[in-house]
Amino acid sequence: MEGGLALVTKTKNTYSFDSFLSQREQLNDFDNPFLVELSKRYCDQDWATFNQEMKAFSAKVSGRWRSISNEMARVENHPRLRHYDAHNHRIDQIVRTSDQEMMEKEIFSEALFSSQISQGEHAIKRYLIHTNGEAGVACPMACTDGLVALLEKFQDTLSPPLQKVLQHSKEGIDGEFALGAQFMSEIQGGSNIPANVLEAIPEKEHYKLYGNKFFCSVPQADYSVVTARVQGTDHVGVFIVPTWLEGDKEKERRNGHEVNRLKWKLGTCELPSSEINYQGAIAYPIGPLEKGTALAVGIVLTRSRIDIGFATAAHMMRAAREASLYARFREVFGRKIDEFPMAKAQIDTLVNAAKRSTATAFKIYQDYHHVEETANVSEQKRFDVRELILLQKVFSSKEAVDSLRTAISIFGGHGAIEDFSSIPRIFRDAMVNELWEGPRNVLLAQVYRDLKQNAYWYPPEDFVASLLNGYDDKTIHSYGTRLKKLMKTNLYDTPNEENIVAARQWEQVLGDIFYLYQQQELKSYPDFAILPQEVYDTFL
Repeated sequence: MEGGLALVTKTKNTYSFDSFLSQREQLNDFDNPFLVELSKRYCDQDWATFNQEMKAFSAKVSGRWRSISNEMARVENHPRLRHYDAHNHRIDQIVRTSDQEMMEKEIFSEALFSSQISQGEHAIKRYLIHTNGEAGVACPMACTDGLVALLEKFQDTLSPPLQKVLQHSKEGIDGEFALGAQFMSEIQGGSNIPANVLEAIPEKEHYKLYGNKFFCSVPQADYSVVTARVQGTDHVGVFIVPTWLEGDKEKERRNGHEVNRLKWKLGTCELPSSEINYQGAIAYPIGPLEKGTALAVGIVLTRSRIDIGFATAAHMMRAAREASLYARFREVFGRKIDEFPMAKAQIDTLVNAAKRSTATAFKIYQDYHHVEETANVSEQKRFDVRELILLQKVFSSKEAVDSLRTAISIFGGHGAIEDFSSIPRIFRDAMVNELWEGPRNVLLAQVYRDLKQNAYWYPPEDFVASLLNGYDDKTIHSYGTRLKKLMKTNLYDTPNEENIVAARQWEQVLGDIFYLYQQQELKSYPDFAILPQEVYDTFL
């Protein structure tokens, strides 16, 4: 004290995250040596031109679209439902920000489903879009893929209304591209499509739908693929339902249905998910009505499961790149984070998961299209691809949650702050991805049934040998024997002590087999980094 006044000492702390943020904001997702090398393999056009196009596309993804995606994650910007207009007309309008609507229009205007887009370009652009983790656009993108695939399956027999739907979805009409959706879940069934009770009543060239769908994402879509039980039969058919009839979109007058409410979800919060009551909606049947479940699962859900493979891989790659960058920037206890063995081990595991999942997602995508478009593919190959899609959905989505949790921990306390990085938001989205298109237990049981039913012509040992082709005989024999032994237990029976133990082992063995499959695919690439060297060098 001097003269009765306290002396105040001010300490200036100049620490800043600015150098890290500067590098992070400059990252272009295609400035990824590993992804570039992978893209060369899947590029089906002139590489020099393709490389420049992907860099330009990725600049939009990593720049303005990423900024919009981050803003959409804020609670005040989440979609809302407006039931009535000012004149008491029921409209059920999905209210979103103008930025999100603009981004959606720009992304769909890339015409990703056009016949002018090659498979390689389609796949790489889809992957890059998923690095933002913005489900409000990514989900309708996946749903539109399934809608287009279903329409193309029956292209030669489509009615005029469905021919227009295909044109609108693939090539656009007057520069506008349609959004698709798929509404299959009902309150009593969830993933159990054969349990659908929504009723389809025939009326001239179309049907009318009556009943409820309990979980409907993208209610703002132009068209939806809907499963419904055909009146007076045991058949669950597939229908295409326009959200608006001709001239009604501008009037916000929906086609014979109402949106009850929007769901409050753990993740994918930028994506409106709803409950819908059908009150005579006009619906157009597609394909044999008695084959509806097979069409829904075999085409629509399969496409969505492949998309989840891309999404989980892209989420892991985004997290691995940003966590690696932060670990090189941040100094604690006198060392960079990545100079501690425990942290470095976690980062290496993150990077391996991102690369492994990315390599596998592209491989499975390519193999799927090969078996779909080639007449003389063996049944064994078709079976392998079917099961790999299921295994990828189960284990990549599970690993994405684990990887993103690890990435959050690299950021320490800042990892929980949702405007410090996008990783917490993508973590919540990844948890939802585990549930889309069948949760883990449902799909593991499906693999069991598939292997059991086809064992007479394709023994489980041969299945393992096909997936792990390239590994030594001892490894193949070991996993083949374990799989065969577990299949002797009825994993679809009423739970008992024996089959509960076997069920746990079933998941473990299949997870090990899929991991080895992924590692084998990754071995075909040299050891490329996921960040350019000059980015690391910034923080030396």
